[in-house]
Amino acid sequence: MTNRNKVLSSLLLVVTILIFNARTPAFAAENEIIYEPFIAVSSYEISDDIITPGKAFNLTVEVENTDPKVATRGALLSISFPDGISTAYKSTNQIYLDKLSPGEKRQVTFELYASPAYSRSLVPFVINITSEIRSINTTVYAHVQLDRSTVKVLSQTVPEEADAGEKIAVSFSFKSLLEEKLSNVVLSIYVDNDDKPVATTNIGNISMEASKSQDLTFFINEVGRHRLRAELSFNLSEGEFSSAELYSGYILINEASEDSYMQISEAKDEALTAQNKLIIAGCLGLSVLLAIGIVLIAKKYN
Repeated sequence: MTNRNKVLSSLLLVVTILIFNARTPAFAAENEIIYEPFIAVSSYEISDDIITPGKAFNLTVEVENTDPKVATRGALLSISFPDGISTAYKSTNQIYLDKLSPGEKRQVTFELYASPAYSRSLVPFVINITSEIRSINTTVYAHVQLDRSTVKVLSQTVPEEADAGEKIAVSFSFKSLLEEKLSNVVLSIYVDNDDKPVATTNIGNISMEASKSQDLTFFINEVGRHRLRAELSFNLSEGEFSSAELYSGYILINEASEDSYMQISEAKDEALTAQNKLIIAGCLGLSVLLAIGIVLIAKKYN
């Protein structure tokens, strides 16, 4: 190789090294991994501490940037929930956090609504936090007030024991807690696990947040300890069917005493005596009318 060729080769090598070194910073910048701090759910709470079907509620979530030095960028918080839970009117399930300073905590509130037909004892809320390069999912739970969530029992009268075949009288006074009218309201009494009620009465309609009292009687012939359950069933304004338990407890049914049998027997005897008297009076009346008729006919032909 001549000296001229050696010089050209050396110059070409130098130019190649310079070009590579010039592109390396740009290449590294394009592939640089940007650090994004971790955002955690530090606490959460439900308004009134519990969710009541048929009512609105607030879910307040506190989030925290756990990094003491780096701020977040473009953070978005959103929640999802099961059927029966929805956002309130003109509300949303997403809140844009944008920037959270190092160590900063921030509270956000979602306005939500629980359907009157919601029947699970817990609501799982899935909280999703996304930022420029990170996504975090956290599930939090809220308790639900069931059974007496739609009505409040003001007073009740339920006997603790009775004799077999004896008339059992119960009475309930209750108030609707819903901010809407209840229609086709029916009160039913169930014994043990029987799906067919031993007594039922149609109450009709109950106005918004109105009170109502209702009496009911029934019989239990089987001796022993039985579970009693009083339940309201009704339709809501949107046509949804719902129910609420007014009472759950036990009643002891004893064997009917001789006095009870005597009272029943006496009642039957009195009923028979009254019936016999009525029949006798009817017969006497008919006999008198027949006698008068015979006399009139005889006079006519004489």
